[in-house]
Amino acid sequence: MIDRKTLLEPPFMADPPVKLNIPAKTLGLILAILGGIAALFGLLAILALLGLSAVAAAFGGIFILAIIGLIISEIGTIVGAWGGWQMFQGKVEGKVLAIYGLLINVAGSLFAAIGGTGGLIGWVFGALVSFVIYYLIVISRFPDDPAPVDSSTAAV
Repeated sequence: MIDRKTLLEPPFMADPPVKLNIPAKTLGLILAILGGIAALFGLLAILALLGLSAVAAAFGGIFILAIIGLIISEIGTIVGAWGGWQMFQGKVEGKVLAIYGLLINVAGSLFAAIGGTGGLIGWVFGALVSFVIYYLIVISRFPDDPAPVDSSTAAV
């Protein structure tokens, strides 16, 4: 299992390439709202795929992988939304939950892509978007967090 320190302080954060000042509470609220909406649409997608199972089987694809992938992605979306809500509440543990939610979602999306829903190009695009969200979560700061250190102005 990946520990909290590795998730929240990856090696590239010693000198991040893009330095932004993002409030963690605001980002958490955005993640919670968008995650809740995505979870609702994900549930509808699972139901639709189950309803169209005969059509999906007729046109190929590994149907069971698509269903498993969508279910795993749905779980990741819910965990990420809950983590965003925890961030909005001011809890640092919410960052870890949001990041775990992203990791679960990317893994589930890979299963779904192999199963025939979305394709691998869509999965790569989704993984890139997930990395950007991960980066934003990691660099976001709570009000009591220390200010980031800019290496270009630091004394040597």
